[in-house]
Amino acid sequence: MGRYQHIVDAKGRIFIPSKIRDDLGKRVYITRSLDTQCLSGYTPEQFNDIRTQLGQLSGTDPMVRRLRREILGEAILCDMDSQGRVSITEELWSSVGVTAGTNVYVIYLFDKFEIWPAAEYDAERLNNPAGLSEDLSRYDIRGI
Repeated sequence: MGRYQHIVDAKGRIFIPSKIRDDLGKRVYITRSLDTQCLSGYTPEQFNDIRTQLGQLSGTDPMVRRLRREILGEAILCDMDSQGRVSITEELWSSVGVTAGTNVYVIYLFDKFEIWPAAEYDAERLNNPAGLSEDLSRYDIRGI
């Protein structure tokens, strides 16, 4: 749905494009992603659904505990300012190797967005092509 490039300002803020704000709203949860190099942004409703699903899993499973810590425990609720910026904590930025002045991509994925350090995303795409020539029938995605 779109990839946008922005620079993290000195206060740890980035601009969220109007298309994403219009579709997802001006309040989002930002947290660690399953991909270690990026952050994910969710609407409060989506995040609460994820929280509910993780809450239904057994807390005796070490992977479940780790997921809860990484996804729920690191999450912050962000309100976009009048210019469409969100302020992300230094701890979250550090977890993906971002500091002030870093170029990042905000990638809109229909129901959420991801924030990648531009260098990491470019390297990921170079080293791991999309695999569009592979057999994707197991995913049952029609119309691509």
